[in-house]
Amino acid sequence: MKPTCWKTKNRGKVKPLLMDTYRILLLDDDDFILSILRRELVSRPYVGHDGLEIEAFTSPIAALARAHEKDGYFDVVIADNYMPEMKGIDFLKLFGEIHPDAARIVLSGQSDAADLIRAINEAHIDFFITKPWQDYDLKCKLLQALRLFDVRYENRRLAKLYFERFGMQHQTQRRNKFKLMAVDDDPRILKELERELSEPYTQSCFGMYQLEVRTFASTEAALSAARAEKFDIVISDYAMPLLDGVEFLRMIKEVQPDAVRILISDVAEMSVLIASVNEAGVNHFVSKPWHDYELRIAIDRALSHREMEQENCLFAKLLQLKTK
Repeated sequence: MKPTCWKTKNRGKVKPLLMDTYRILLLDDDDFILSILRRELVSRPYVGHDGLEIEAFTSPIAALARAHEKDGYFDVVIADNYMPEMKGIDFLKLFGEIHPDAARIVLSGQSDAADLIRAINEAHIDFFITKPWQDYDLKCKLLQALRLFDVRYENRRLAKLYFERFGMQHQTQRRNKFKLMAVDDDPRILKELERELSEPYTQSCFGMYQLEVRTFASTEAALSAARAEKFDIVISDYAMPLLDGVEFLRMIKEVQPDAVRILISDVAEMSVLIASVNEAGVNHFVSKPWHDYELRIAIDRALSHREMEQENCLFAKLLQLKTK
């Protein structure tokens, strides 16, 4: 099945992003939904950009085949979850392996909490939008997704250019120690976290590494510490007395945007999970009580992804310094 493709041109007098044109992949097994999405995304006034090329698919298999083609690159993908051939979450996992810089959005009205947890932990989605959606919300999330793509793409492009020009003149040393903040109002949980996470961890792409764990019983004390020193990982319980875990991690995102953010909770309501993605940008969700090494694996995966992105950022900055 051939995809439906629409194009819009940048007509000027809009706030420019990195590129003149962005490529968007839409995936939904309902042609009517695709038609509505297309109409809203190309309509004016738009939220910052209107240079879009949109390809729409009703089949995830066909969309993946298109993504494998030489010119099948996309900057943002918006996918429904429940489709006959494959769940949108599984599609996004495979799509992310092909186009790791692309921003990923789930747009669905039928997902449950288990699906959304998988979308966060496995597909690493950037946003979740519920059906029926509000036009302003869709456009706002798309603009944020475009800006996320800009950062990832530009850092990777400049890092690649650095190596092409200068080779391995500057090699990064893999770190073997990271600072971790754990926030929970239950002292027993904090002791368990400290005991479990302070031991050196070997089952990792880093080799052996160690976590320097600091525990906080209040979000106020944790935020004060985050403003004074840098943390690599922040883990927070959801049910905190003053600020819930989502709001706390949203504030951490503002103070330390590069920190890995992990939410732990025995509450897995859809509203909490959606807010954790859209507002706090959590990298992982872990249910209480967690199984042995489950939290360690979550930290390792999120940390590995973060270190790769930071390495690209480092070489991008080095290129800019060398070419001034």
